[in-house]
Amino acid sequence: MANTSIFLDTDILINWLGKEIDPETGNELWQAPHKILKKIEGGELSGFTSIINLMEIVFVLRRKKKWRDEKIVSTMGRIRDIPNFSVLIPTEADMISAYNIQAVISLDPFNSIYHAMSRGRIDHIVSRDSDFISAVNEAERRGVVLTPEAFLKEIMKQD
Repeated sequence: MANTSIFLDTDILINWLGKEIDPETGNELWQAPHKILKKIEGGELSGFTSIINLMEIVFVLRRKKKWRDEKIVSTMGRIRDIPNFSVLIPTEADMISAYNIQAVISLDPFNSIYHAMSRGRIDHIVSRDSDFISAVNEAERRGVVLTPEAFLKEIMKQD
């Protein structure tokens, strides 16, 4: 399983950092991301995100969660220090590919970039964005993008 690579979307990292709970269902949204991150730390998975995701996280923590800058800085350090977890920087080719993907698939610019960066390099994208999940999976004709719970159940064969 060590060869399985996953790209974690912003919402997954925010769920984990904020120990978020779904206000409607009471589900602990952070639990599955935490399990996935433990598998990354343990070397069972290779984890990735992008510099753009980190920028989104800073924005969300500052503006929506109202975290102090000192806490944000230490939190970003915590993310960067996760073993077996790399931050990707989109290349010019990724950006051109994202533009072409967006012309064919109904994705926002960010998700187009994440899909372009992951394509051919990463096995699965983990996200809670239902539009992103359905659009990419339909276009790719397979389950490329999964929720963290579905990833654990279907790919890692765990509950």
